[in-house]
Amino acid sequence: MRDDYKAAKRLGDEAVRKANRTGQSPYLPVMDTMEAVKQSVGQSRLGLLELPLSRIKGNKEAARNNAFANNFMPIFDEGTEFAFKWSNLYDSYLSEGIRDAIKVYEFMNKYYVQEGNKRVSVSKFGGTEFILADVTRILPKKDGSKEVRAYYEYLDFYKATKIFLIVFNEPGEYAKLAELLGQDLENEWPESLCLDLKSAFYRFTKICKKEMNVEDEVAISNAFLIYVSIFAFKSFEDTTDEQIASNIRLAHDEFAAAGAGDNAIFLEDTAQEVKEEKPAGIMSLFSKTKKYTAASPLRVGFIYDADIEESRWIDSHEAGRLYVSVKTDDNVVTSAYNSKKLGSVKAAIDEALKDKNEIIFAVSPGMMNEVLNAAVRNPKVKFLNCSVGEKYASLRCYHGKLYEASFLMGILAADTLLRSGTSAEERRIGYLARKGGSMSVIDLNAFAIGVSMIDPECKIKLEYTENSETDSIIEKWKAEGITLFADMDYTTGMKVEQRPGLYKIEDSGNKYIGAPFFNWGKYYFRIVHSVLAGTWNLDEAMNRRASANYWFGLSTGVVDVIVPRLPYQTSKMLAFFRNSIIKGEISPFAGEIHTQDGLVINQESKKKGRGIAMSLDTMNMGDIVSMNWFNDNIEGTMPVNE
Repeated sequence: MRDDYKAAKRLGDEAVRKANRTGQSPYLPVMDTMEAVKQSVGQSRLGLLELPLSRIKGNKEAARNNAFANNFMPIFDEGTEFAFKWSNLYDSYLSEGIRDAIKVYEFMNKYYVQEGNKRVSVSKFGGTEFILADVTRILPKKDGSKEVRAYYEYLDFYKATKIFLIVFNEPGEYAKLAELLGQDLENEWPESLCLDLKSAFYRFTKICKKEMNVEDEVAISNAFLIYVSIFAFKSFEDTTDEQIASNIRLAHDEFAAAGAGDNAIFLEDTAQEVKEEKPAGIMSLFSKTKKYTAASPLRVGFIYDADIEESRWIDSHEAGRLYVSVKTDDNVVTSAYNSKKLGSVKAAIDEALKDKNEIIFAVSPGMMNEVLNAAVRNPKVKFLNCSVGEKYASLRCYHGKLYEASFLMGILAADTLLRSGTSAEERRIGYLARKGGSMSVIDLNAFAIGVSMIDPECKIKLEYTENSETDSIIEKWKAEGITLFADMDYTTGMKVEQRPGLYKIEDSGNKYIGAPFFNWGKYYFRIVHSVLAGTWNLDEAMNRRASANYWFGLSTGVVDVIVPRLPYQTSKMLAFFRNSIIKGEISPFAGEIHTQDGLVINQESKKKGRGIAMSLDTMNMGDIVSMNWFNDNIEGTMPVNE
């Protein structure tokens, strides 16, 4: 059928013209020419798989690569032998399909053809979705990049499920999907669950493509993860295609936010500077901002997942709630809802909605799925979840830069140890980590960097535990000659009387030296005030698709350090570093950083002659949030993903 070849060639020629207009290559990518492939560390044969044609991106080798445009359509002239063979193959395809499997190589979740590129071409032209392929996997070198980290997480997911259809490019996404389905990435999943997951994803993909006009497999996978986060995986069992389509339209902003790339906005203050006084004034009479009165107050709800009396984390947020009540007038009413007493997080949120709260703070990261579900369904309510780095358009995230205060505590710890006269080989500081996840890793690294700036020889002995009883760890440190330790994690499970801070181990007990702390009241006051003042939407420039993350630090007073009386030299040193952070002149993660694994971050270029760098590169917020390494003076490890 020469007419079919002409039609396919027209598509190829158009792709070439478009590529030339946009400065892109008009030909297919060649895997063997990629530098990352040349540095690969091995390969394994996967066998025969039914591959989506959309996942086949190019050729393995350069031979005959100029026969196809970058969309796999032919571009050789009609009278060539190639055109004749292509036409005959297409005739065979129409009558009996593609009989023989193609041979492909997979690298970083993309597939490249070694044998069968004409079969791929005619199948794409004919509108086939899948093709049988003999697949060999090429393993990339572990270089610490987020793409490679995400890929190796995919390998764990594939080993547990044998599912290759779902493609994420952010670390932690596969682990999140596993958690949502009650599984992990270490153990094989039940066969029935894997079949249900493949069926649900295929069904979602067809509907999503139609509703959102999207073809990219990563975008569809991200949308599926968000959908399952909001509407739950089990809902596929009794939900019609029409209802799934309706749900996709309802959560459209969330999908758009996820598809916008690294679009999380980190707000280090609210839109306007806030004075701690009751918002009022004659100009407010002329404002279009909604007026709140004692008769019609702004209602603010706080969702807790533990009892105030039993958790130092919840207790700190309750103090913040009470601070807002004191600092605002009768036009603001705050209420607390305990999910433990009400039966579930969903029940607590439902109660807060029933009470007509216009702002709802969920104070623990573990509530995210329930909060997201409620936020999508109640777009007029302002939802905030105490976490950071998430990319959701329907709610905002907030947290404190406790790492800035932890950095100062590291400086204090190293100075205290040096003053004690301990020899270099004995200078070690214990660090007790009570929770995993990026926030805990960030605080630990900031503490360790603070220590290393004062004493490069000092080591941090890391101990990770989920047990609230830590006497055995402290006794172990004592036996090893460690005299200082930090216990600074705020967790829901820690009791109120278990005071976070830096401690000196003594025979009579642990002597408190100082601590970083959250002042959630200042946080909540600023956010509530932004609603009262009408500046809530200015924070994200009215961009509905932006993902706003409030991440306040020392400069706002949301985090700080508390220390008893210190030697005046130490006090001056801490004041210098504290004030420099507040002014934005230094950051714990500025300048060259060395990790346990030998990775060098913000590497300073070698310069001729002598001198001190006038400025230091600083890690951006996104890289800090996704931190998965440990500073080189830390001995030990802990879970990176929550």
